[in-house]
Amino acid sequence: MKRLIAGIVVVGLVAVALATPTPAYAHHRGHFFGGLAVGAVTGLVVGSIFAPRVYAAPPVYQPAPVYVEPAPVYVQPAPVYVAPPPPVVYQPAPVYVQPAPVYVRPAPVCSDYWAGGYWQRVCR
Repeated sequence: MKRLIAGIVVVGLVAVALATPTPAYAHHRGHFFGGLAVGAVTGLVVGSIFAPRVYAAPPVYQPAPVYVEPAPVYVQPAPVYVAPPPPVVYQPAPVYVQPAPVYVRPAPVCSDYWAGGYWQRVCR
């Protein structure tokens, strides 16, 4: 494993030393997303090589169950209370009084008549 890591590091250093850098441009050439995708794939490949192996934790066992006897329960019956009967109250019978009748005189009915060259009002 150490030889593999050392070989990758040496190949990377040689590639960096032999590569001729190009000048940087401040304008967009349309290669941003392609470079992002290549960088992501390269990161996944190289990262999976250098990543540590998955560590499997040892199993954890639960302790044996312990039986605990419950405390004794004492039950006493509840006391019984009887309410006394309600007191007897004597009341006289109710007296109903009918109100006196109210008489309302109806409004008069008036009519106008033409009689002998003038109007005459007659009310009943």
